[in-house]
Amino acid sequence: MRNFILAFIISILLLSAYVNAGWIDKQGNKIPDSDNMKSVGNLIAQLILTDKETQIFKNWDTPSESVYFPTIDRIEKNKILTAVVVFGGCAVNTKGNCDLVMQITVYQPDGGIYSKLPVMEVWSGKPLPPNNTLGLSKDYMRIIIEPHEPAGKYKVETKVIDKVSGNSMVLTAYFTAIEPK
Repeated sequence: MRNFILAFIISILLLSAYVNAGWIDKQGNKIPDSDNMKSVGNLIAQLILTDKETQIFKNWDTPSESVYFPTIDRIEKNKILTAVVVFGGCAVNTKGNCDLVMQITVYQPDGGIYSKLPVMEVWSGKPLPPNNTLGLSKDYMRIIIEPHEPAGKYKVETKVIDKVSGNSMVLTAYFTAIEPK
C-alpha cells in the first residue's frame, strides 16, 4: 500500500508544475510537507529509499506521464539500500545553472552515527530540468547493513542545500534492518 501511495504522489507531481507554494497535486492543491518531502521557497525535494535501484533508474529514463518508485521501510541485512532525491525548483546562477548539493548521514538504532557521507551533487552546473519537471539526483547513496551490525530502525537524514539561493532543508526517512530469512 505504501508503494502505491508513493507512486500515486509521484504520478501527480510529474503531471503538475510546482509553484512557490511547494509540492502541489494536479488540481493545484498544496501537499503538506512531511519528514521525507519538503519545500522551501521554490525548492522542493523528496528523499526516497529503495532496494530496487536498477528499476528506479529504468523507470526514470522511460518516457511517461508518471514514474513508479518502489520504496521500502524494511530491508534484510546484507542487501543493498539506495537513497535518491527527487527535486525541483533549484535557483539558477548568472550562467543559468543550478548548484544543488546534499549531505547524507545515517544513524544506527542506538542514535549513533553509522555513516556520514561527504557532500554530494544533486544537480550542479546544469540548467533547471525543462518545463517545470522534476529531476533525479545525480549522486545517491548505497549502503549495506552487514550481518554483524545491529538490526533495528535506522534513520537517513539528508540535508539538501541550494548554494545559489541559500535555501536548505533536512529530509528524513527511516528503514528497519532485519535478519535475513
